[in-house]
Amino acid sequence: MQKPSTHPTCRVRPCRVRQSFATLALVVVTFSATGATCLPKRSIPEFQPQPLFAGQPSTEQLIEVLNRSRGIQSLQSNFVTVNPNKMRNLDATLVWQRQKRFKMAGGISRMLGNNFEVGSNDEWFWMAIRDGMKPQLFVARHQEFDAQAARRILPISPLWILEALGVSEVDPYQLMGQPIQRPDGLLEINTMSPSPTGTYTRTLVADPKFGYTKQIFLKDPTGRLVASATQSAHEYYPSISMSLPHRVVIQLTPAIDPPTEIDITIGKYSVNGLDPNQNAGFEMPNPNGYEVVNLVQFNQGSPQAVTPIQVTPPTQVPNSAYRGVPWDGSIMR
Repeated sequence: MQKPSTHPTCRVRPCRVRQSFATLALVVVTFSATGATCLPKRSIPEFQPQPLFAGQPSTEQLIEVLNRSRGIQSLQSNFVTVNPNKMRNLDATLVWQRQKRFKMAGGISRMLGNNFEVGSNDEWFWMAIRDGMKPQLFVARHQEFDAQAARRILPISPLWILEALGVSEVDPYQLMGQPIQRPDGLLEINTMSPSPTGTYTRTLVADPKFGYTKQIFLKDPTGRLVASATQSAHEYYPSISMSLPHRVVIQLTPAIDPPTEIDITIGKYSVNGLDPNQNAGFEMPNPNGYEVVNLVQFNQGSPQAVTPIQVTPPTQVPNSAYRGVPWDGSIMR
């Protein structure tokens, strides 16, 4: 993959970068038009979560249910809405393939094309924003970003969204004590989450009857809350013997910049429908026509963090559809 270029004479513009991120953060998009989204939604008894435990589950029983997410090799949906900071609904599509291949893209209308794209492959992650005539492309290498303790604007990797969407795992050796029963009856599980910059603390709030998570909290090594997710509208998937949330409200709290709330609703998923040997479709957008912002350099305050637009933006937005997936057709369970 071609590494985005930098320019020695460009200056970092934190206000402009901050404004672009503040609207959506993980799924950033700054677009002033209005729009509406219609999601196919159904309530079918077959897909409703069934009680897994008659009484209080043991730690081992609860971990076994949570770790059924290891059976998820891919997720995809073309019925997604994203609402940043309670502004408006945006139509979107989503695809993920273990481990780091991810793409979410959308806008106010599928007919008008995509106004944002958030993606990741084995080496890079990126966020492309088409804000009028000044498109921006934010990029970073996973390894370099994860090694930074001081992060402006984006406190965590965008890949954390997968845990927010219900793909959580619990390592018994990282448990910080036994589950704690809360006054509301839910179970709170605290685990260590090692990283190159120190050990984070992750809290999973699980339903003791159904075995799925309803809340997730992540604190950095200093104890400061950097991300949280509230999960609801769970539906059961027999192929993986677990339930996934279909509505997730994510809150990100950077150290300096304003917090961001992202409300995501998924109409339906296709689970494990991708060919595990096919990895095409997770390429970074061509940087031509974008102002490129290297997040690692931006966090360091480097004057080379921003590369100005050098090529006239194309009239057609980059194609974000995953190759081989019928995004315009129905996706079955």
